[in-house]
Amino acid sequence: MEDSELNMMYEKEKQMVKVSESSFRNSVWPSLKPFVNGGLAAVLPLSSVYFLQSCIYHSLNAMVKSSGQELINPKWLHQTYFNVSQRMPFVLSRGGINMAALLGSYEILTRKVKVLNKGSPLTIYQEAGCGLISGTFRAYICYPLIEGHVAAGIAQAVNLKCNRFGHIFSTITQVVRNEGVLALWKGAPRVNPASMASCTGMLVSYDRTRIYLKERYGLRENAARLGAGIFSGMCSGACAISIRYAAEIIGFIRSKRVKSPHSFLFYALKVLKPGGGSNFYSRLGKQSVRNAPGAMIMWVFLEAVRDAEESIGL
Repeated sequence: MEDSELNMMYEKEKQMVKVSESSFRNSVWPSLKPFVNGGLAAVLPLSSVYFLQSCIYHSLNAMVKSSGQELINPKWLHQTYFNVSQRMPFVLSRGGINMAALLGSYEILTRKVKVLNKGSPLTIYQEAGCGLISGTFRAYICYPLIEGHVAAGIAQAVNLKCNRFGHIFSTITQVVRNEGVLALWKGAPRVNPASMASCTGMLVSYDRTRIYLKERYGLRENAARLGAGIFSGMCSGACAISIRYAAEIIGFIRSKRVKSPHSFLFYALKVLKPGGGSNFYSRLGKQSVRNAPGAMIMWVFLEAVRDAEESIGL
């Protein structure tokens, strides 16, 4: 009798666990999944780089000890490894929050718009609107971590040997107590337009380029993802440069108009004269080289995470 009652209780608990798991997958997980995928897309490549750096450090350290010759300065080697190890937790957390906010919000928004379109694909304007909203959300959520007071606290906490996260928390509370909550976003309007444009260009260009490469040139899925990731990074750089260049023109005109009675059109033509307007694309190559590899790696890892989740039924 007791065994049968125990078996019945075990079966009831097992059914309750299955119900809770199914409810989590059906209600919570679909909304949480895009943010988890975005965070993993940033954390995984950074963790891989840290793992490779650790392997290289230990290999070089073993070579120095075995050879007995100082081919590499041991102090410099240990200091470099120590600096990377100290910064890595902050880099991982900041990168994860950054990409989770950007990619997660963009996928949620595009999903909602697709429902409003009754299953029809999004137009380029709808994708651009979703990308702009996601870029704005990411820019203002992550600004304190990247450029604001919290970033200064992180830079100071890296050099501490203990209670580093406590120092960051005390920095935040001190700023909020002395200057108010909005002080955490002081200077954000000056920096965020370029960041929002960069994120919009990266998000909008990826899926369309991937589909185009597959349909137009018959590329396989992996090759199309690589090509779309590279082009996405180039679009990100081009959009950021356009905003920064426009800001430079406006700043130039404002600074000159204070000292000169000439009109706005005079200085606009002076900036855009032959040779002046070419600066708009003179930095595109450098910015593309800087943005394309990171964007490509991020998209590749994001697609790999999605494929892994589909393979295990998540």
